[in-house]
Amino acid sequence: MMKKNLSVVIPAYNVGAYIIECVDSLLSQIALPNEIIIVNDSSTDNTLELIEKKYGDSPVVTIVTIPNGGAGNARDKGISLASGEFIFCCDPDDIVCAGFYQEFSEVITQHPEVELFCFNSQTFVDGNPTQTGGKVKHDTFGLVPSQHVMAGLLRNGSYTSAPWNYVLKRDIITRYNLQYRDRLHEDHRYTLQAFMRTGIAWVSKNLYYRQRIRQGSLTNSTKEEAYFRHRYDAFLCSYEKLTSLPGSDPSRNELRRLYLIHSFKLMIHLSLSNGTPLPEYVKQAIGYLGRDLEPGSFINWLMLRHPDTYTTLLGLKKRVRKA
Repeated sequence: MMKKNLSVVIPAYNVGAYIIECVDSLLSQIALPNEIIIVNDSSTDNTLELIEKKYGDSPVVTIVTIPNGGAGNARDKGISLASGEFIFCCDPDDIVCAGFYQEFSEVITQHPEVELFCFNSQTFVDGNPTQTGGKVKHDTFGLVPSQHVMAGLLRNGSYTSAPWNYVLKRDIITRYNLQYRDRLHEDHRYTLQAFMRTGIAWVSKNLYYRQRIRQGSLTNSTKEEAYFRHRYDAFLCSYEKLTSLPGSDPSRNELRRLYLIHSFKLMIHLSLSNGTPLPEYVKQAIGYLGRDLEPGSFINWLMLRHPDTYTTLLGLKKRVRKA
């Protein structure tokens, strides 16, 4: 019997306009014995009807419907049903580029020590696929320690907790009981552990993922105060996990420094994009957790020591760019 290398898990909620393009981008390169598991999160549009009509008889695609519980819960359900050696969590409105599975399968065959498969990605605007932007961009390629990959992304500012950012060995998920659980910001701690719990990653030079930016999505909508609080709590939980994992070598301290600076900047950018003041609890976290950090640059020093001034100047810069 052929080995099942990959299980793709797709959480789906009210994505009837997009999910066929997403699944087709995977089916064009993934065949048996591998599998695609679509978890319908009790969609109220035509998502279920569309996928059952098109993929109901596909030997590669499994469709399951669960009570609505958010993308994280749907991913956990899909992973519990998966039997592939590796798990890839793909969002239902995005596109996986050609060559993804071929390189992945070649890498895990030639390098059985690989536990994490990483690649570059970009964004594109819904309705205008040629309008693209940068997302995840790696600087080192080939066989790389996973924590070095994470450090590089934090350093260049393109680290994301999105689970479509990597393919993860299923043994790591089961060994450390990794789960998404929460409805909001469910991927922060999960992705951090994906990088911290694995040993060797393969980093592809190729661009294999296109993230759709669309009106009405959570990423592209105005956020309520509760959203910021959940985002902050997710940061704290992830940071606590980072500091509690075994190991205290100098590279771990550098990873801690990079993670804090990156997280502070993201929360500031999120407030600016939303047009709301930076929450006081974020300022207090910057003051407390960032008090002994080595800035590494004047910009980081300004952000760590004078977050209000940094935020004001960053806001002015954004307005100048729009003018």
